[in-house]
This record gives sequence, structure tokens and C-alpha cells, in this order.
Amino acid sequence: MGEDLLWRAIRNNDLEAFTEIYKSYYQFLFAYGMRMNGDKHLVKDAIHELFLDVWKGRDRLPEVAHVGSYLRTILRRKIIKEVPQHQWRSLEEDSYGPDAAEYSYEERLVRLQSDEEMKQKVQKAIHSLSKKQLEVIRMKFFEEKSYAEIADFTATTPRTVYNQVYEALKILRKYLGLLF
Repeated sequence: MGEDLLWRAIRNNDLEAFTEIYKSYYQFLFAYGMRMNGDKHLVKDAIHELFLDVWKGRDRLPEVAHVGSYLRTILRRKIIKEVPQHQWRSLEEDSYGPDAAEYSYEERLVRLQSDEEMKQKVQKAIHSLSKKQLEVIRMKFFEEKSYAEIADFTATTPRTVYNQVYEALKILRKYLGLLF
């Protein structure tokens, strides 16, 4: 059953449809939440609260074209609401640390060289993936599609997509070491 039909079924009190949406989107939402905030417990709580709100308010749920985008937006708002403003890190801090402005010219050159080495490692890792692996990684992490959506697009099962993503990540870990 497609996600739009599952969504409508939830609106009509179908617990099985709710469970299917939960299973299909939990990992996607968890990965998205962890990119926003590294606190695993906060992210899990926000996801559970999100799904609890969906079930409790199922009779008032809007029609949505893309369930994943809708759920991601709700999760983002919940995480932002939970985290005080002073705890958010700026992009500059993420890239260079809180004392970025105090780095000497030599330190900045070393960082740039390290960044260039990392780019080369990433390129080598990407070239080691098959076209299929590259495609599922792109859809999963850059287009933020669920396993079910990728399976529909590639005419495979969600389990096959999960295995392909797992194998691709294994290869990337091998080439990138402790990066992730």
C-alpha cells in the first residue's frame, strides 16, 4: 500500500497503517534528527512524541502529498522547541570550531590541506561503490527517501534496499576509516 493510502487509513483509525508508517519512517527520522542534534535521547523522545501526536490527532490530520517531508518538518519543529537557542552551534563552529577567528595563517593552511586530503579519500570511497550502491546512498542520505520509497523507485523490496545501503556504508567506512 502506498504512503498516501496508509496516511488516509491512519486518518480512519487504522492501527496497522500507523504501525507501517512508523516502521517505514523511524530510521529516516532518527538519522535526520541526529544530524540536527547529536543527543540520541532527545531525538528518540521527539520521534516518539511526534508519532504519539499523529495517532492522538489522527482525526485532524491534513492530506499530505509527501508523508516523509511532513513528518520531518514536525520533527524539526519539536527538536527546535526542545533545545535552547544558546545550545545551537553555528555553521562556522561546526566547520572550524568555536575559536575559528583566532587561528593563525599556518593553522588555517593545515586545516585546508586536511580538508583536501579528506576530499580525496571521499572521492576514492565513492568511486569504489557500484552504480546501484551510489544510487541508493544518494536517495537515502541526500534526497532523504525512506527504504520503502527507494524500493518503489528501484523496483526492489525495502529489505534489498536496506542491504544495499548497509553494504555501501561498509565500503565507505573501510575507505574513510573512523569518519563515521
